[in-house]
Amino acid sequence: MKEKQAIRAFQVILIAFVMLGLAASIINPLHEATDELRHYRFVRHIVQYRSLPVQGRLPCRVQGHHPPLFYTIGALATFWIDTGRDVCYDPPKNPFWDYRYWEVGRDNKNQYLHGADEAFPWRGEALAAHIVRAINVLIGAGVVWLTWAIARTIWPKRPWLGVGAAAFVAFNPMFVYMSGAINNDIMAAFSGAAVTLACVQLLRDENGLSRRWGVVLGALYGLALMSKFNLAAIAGLIELAVLWVAWRKGQWRLWWQVNGLIVFVTGLIAGWWFVRNQLLYGEPTGFEQVTVLWGARNPAESFGVAVFELPYAWTSLWGRFGYGQIPLPEGVYLALRWLVGGALLGVLWPLVLRQKEELRWSVVPVVFLLVNVGLFFSVLFAYLLVSPAGPMGRFFFPALPSLAVLVFYGLSQWVVVLARFWRRPQVDWATTAVLVNVGMGSLTVVALFGYLAYAYARPPVFASDAAVPNPINAQFDFFVNLRGYEVQETAVRPGEPVTIDLYWEVTGKPPGNYLLFVHLIDTENGVIVAQRDTHPGLGNFPSQEWNPGDRFIDSIRVFIPETAYTPTTVSVQVGLYAASPEAYRLAITAADGTFLGDALSLGQVTILPAQTTDIPNPLDQNFNNDVRLIGYAYSARTLHAGEKLDVTLYWRAETAVLPNYLVQVWLVDDKGQAWATADSQPQNGQSPMSTWQAGQVVADSHKLTIGDNIPPGSYHIHVALIDPMTKEPQNIVAEDGHWIDNRLLLSRVQIRP
Repeated sequence: MKEKQAIRAFQVILIAFVMLGLAASIINPLHEATDELRHYRFVRHIVQYRSLPVQGRLPCRVQGHHPPLFYTIGALATFWIDTGRDVCYDPPKNPFWDYRYWEVGRDNKNQYLHGADEAFPWRGEALAAHIVRAINVLIGAGVVWLTWAIARTIWPKRPWLGVGAAAFVAFNPMFVYMSGAINNDIMAAFSGAAVTLACVQLLRDENGLSRRWGVVLGALYGLALMSKFNLAAIAGLIELAVLWVAWRKGQWRLWWQVNGLIVFVTGLIAGWWFVRNQLLYGEPTGFEQVTVLWGARNPAESFGVAVFELPYAWTSLWGRFGYGQIPLPEGVYLALRWLVGGALLGVLWPLVLRQKEELRWSVVPVVFLLVNVGLFFSVLFAYLLVSPAGPMGRFFFPALPSLAVLVFYGLSQWVVVLARFWRRPQVDWATTAVLVNVGMGSLTVVALFGYLAYAYARPPVFASDAAVPNPINAQFDFFVNLRGYEVQETAVRPGEPVTIDLYWEVTGKPPGNYLLFVHLIDTENGVIVAQRDTHPGLGNFPSQEWNPGDRFIDSIRVFIPETAYTPTTVSVQVGLYAASPEAYRLAITAADGTFLGDALSLGQVTILPAQTTDIPNPLDQNFNNDVRLIGYAYSARTLHAGEKLDVTLYWRAETAVLPNYLVQVWLVDDKGQAWATADSQPQNGQSPMSTWQAGQVVADSHKLTIGDNIPPGSYHIHVALIDPMTKEPQNIVAEDGHWIDNRLLLSRVQIRP
């Protein structure tokens, strides 16, 4: 009875996974998943040229360094579709797609602009892409089944362990998301899980080694190498299983034969790929060519960077969509960290409780799975050491089934402990598995529909007869009318946003794409304090998709720089300009035909000091953990050529022993060119940093002479600390320890004619 219930539960999981994977493939616009465009180009290269791509020979980037198994399957399924586009077709990009990419939300999360050509019913490229995505969903379902099979092989009398383990894969939001996209990571997970299952079955085989195992393991390893090259490391797992069985059974002669068959069969399946790479690139893996095209890190210098990137890799293992710009709330990652960490500790309970029967039955396969998890963590970390492409948790997918089995097994051992504590002789595995399924399934549904779909949603609409705030009816050219607006804040502090809601009504079909700008202009000197440029709809509703009668609300946030000069008042101005090389602004007219210019003023906002302090313009900028810039002041904010500007910097020493840093203060334009410079030790050399005490605050003044030939306009004040020995600028360090920059740009000043 329990067996049948567990099988039914697993079938429900499998069906739910397929439904969620297909939903993700539909929700996610084309090519928004990590590297999907380059994976898709590989498929289309096979279709159009009847050959595999060669790295560096195409004018566009293709994932040509990957083995071809997944792409060949995709090509066989879509060869009959004429997309009408070249392999190197590049979709229109959204230049603002990485705006505040670390934030949860929907502000410019799309890397590309999407139009009606992607709408259902699909045709051409959309149809081909969705077919390949659907194939990947089925491969992902295979991974879920293999996870179930691994757990059932280890614990055949505990079917609910397989149900719980399968849920950790089937309802991992990132795994579902990647299954609904075009990539070879799901195929790599399938191959890794298949090898793991075969090895576990070998460990359970009462007859030990046989030549059949050599053929099976060689075939699976060959297919793994044809899936993704990082699976080469799984050879260690195969050999560990073969070696253990040979030692336990004393089958050393068969050990030689099995290993020989593994090498032979692997060579038959995958050897041609490495020969091809040797002929094309001069080495069998093709990885050196990847480093030429994509860049590489020096492992001897990148260990600290790799360690720093591990938390990001963890979040991208569970749910960080797109190119990482669509994260889940931090609390989700923290909860999963505690859950997985606690579950892995639970794996040790049989040893702590001296459960001899449990240890006899499960210790070898459990250790084996732990080795697999450690192996692919090492693969991921090695990738971080050599690749600048960023930390990707999906590279751990080949070991995800092993981790899932271990996690649920560890949770089950906690249940055993609690059952003993409450003196309940029966352990309720089914309830534990159901709770895991409900919890992980709910997380995936919320992640896909609450965060992924929201990130790509079009802006909210309003009815034609709706009452809008601040009715204005300002007409921009002939095709869009600003019916009303609302500036939500009247006073803000540096680092805080000003939110502007714009109520648009489309009155004519736009001839192309136009960008929206919002400028916050200092009313004292006319300098732009902050600005935002974006496609309308926060990137999700570009004007080429507008039709007469469309009405929508654009809600734009403009963040005040932390270095803003305070107190001051800014004017909020909005406008539209052409997304073309000319970049002309659209003319604005009032309802009565009065010309209003090319930027519309929507009111004023006061910028208050960041905090109450005697230091003007308070800051907290950490330079190399040695000193902090805690404020600054200018003698004037509007100047003329030939005048002098006094810049006073307020430093606080963080340590008792400081180098004699040189303070660099420059007046720079938007291109970074210096028009006035002042490089000296603090207080014109009268107070070198080596004389400062920890906690001491020093007011440090620098005089900039404005040259007569300086063009009128707005300029930044650049501040840097220069090491006296290396002559290199010191890094500004964030609260979490990462480097922000090696210079700080303070508030602008205006140079008048």
